[in-house]
Order: sequence, then structure tokens, then C-alpha cells
Amino acid sequence: MIEFLNSNFFQTIILVITVLVTLFIYLNKEHKSLKSATTILILQIKNIEKNIEYLKVEGISGEAINEQQLHYSIPIFEENAWDKYKHIYASRLSPSDFAKIEQFYEVAQAVRIQQLQIKQKIQENIFAKTAHYYQQQFNRLNACVMDGRSDRETLCQTDMNYALTLYNSPMFSVMTFIHKEFGSGLIKGLNRYQRLTGTTIFERLSKIGKIKDK
Repeated sequence: MIEFLNSNFFQTIILVITVLVTLFIYLNKEHKSLKSATTILILQIKNIEKNIEYLKVEGISGEAINEQQLHYSIPIFEENAWDKYKHIYASRLSPSDFAKIEQFYEVAQAVRIQQLQIKQKIQENIFAKTAHYYQQQFNRLNACVMDGRSDRETLCQTDMNYALTLYNSPMFSVMTFIHKEFGSGLIKGLNRYQRLTGTTIFERLSKIGKIKDK
């Protein structure tokens, strides 16, 4: 028995078993990494489509930008999952499939840039409008303090309430100045957009990660 344990044959068996176990652990890890990356990618593609299609329906009316809808719109994506994981699929997807997904993310990134720039301009307008309102109210308050009439508090309150009503009136709403290139850039990006879900490319991507699309 001792001779067998010390034999080259037994040592070879141990080596083969060690190699097989190591290979199994490696392949299992690779499979889990691939499935995890594919799950993240598929979920992000679906979210990108949802966010872009919201902009197409709600954010744009012809060539006009709907400020409120764009202000509340969700950014197309936060982190680009395709840039992070595409090296995994370089040898698993055909060149044409790889290029289609690459193009999908290029369009999404172009839309995202225009979306964030427009949202920033809208936010700047909100800040400017708010600052102007408070400045006007402070000016009215100072004028009331200097007023010598006995009923000045009532008059000031009425005046400030009227100013607030006037400020919130659509008639006096100041539209955000958005350079036409932002708007046209957003529209061009939205017009280039094409869904990936429901295509054979999306099905093949799901099969690579062994993801069952629901």
C-alpha cells in the first residue's frame, strides 16, 4: 500500500485530479462571470430603451423640447456596461452582432450627452428664476418697511401674494434658452435609435450568458 502511494502512477492520478478540479473551478468561475455580465448588460439595454423611448414620446414635440418632461427624465444610463464588459464578448459574438451592440451604445451615449446638457440648462434657468423671485420679494419687503402707512403690513402681504401668483403664472413664464444645437442633436440621436430587444442579436446575447428572457 505504501509502495502504491509512493508510486509514480498514484502521483500522476493525484496530479490529474488536481488539474481537473482546478479546471472545473476556473470554468465555473468563468461561467458565473459571463452570466453576471450578460445579466447586467441585458438589464441595462432594457433600461436604455425605456429611457430613450420616454424622451421620444414625452421629451420632444416636433422640434420643440418639453422642459418639464426633460427635467424629470431619468439619465439614459449611469455607467456604460458595454464598455466595461465588451471584451468578454469579442470572441463570442460575430463581428456584425458586436458592431450592432456597439452602435446601440454609441447612439445611447450621444442621446445621453444632449439630455444632460439640456437638463443642466433647465436647472440653471430654475436657479436664475428663483434668485430673481427672491430678489424681487426682498425689494418689496424693504419698500414695505420704509412705508409709513398704518396698514402697511396688510398691504405688503397682499402685494407679495400677488407677486407670487404673478410669478407662477404661465403668462409670465420665461422659457429656458437652449441652444438649437442641443435640441437638434437630441432629435438626431433619437431618430438614429433602434431597439435591440426582440432582435436576433439580443437573443444570441441572452444565449451566450444562458439568460432566459422574460
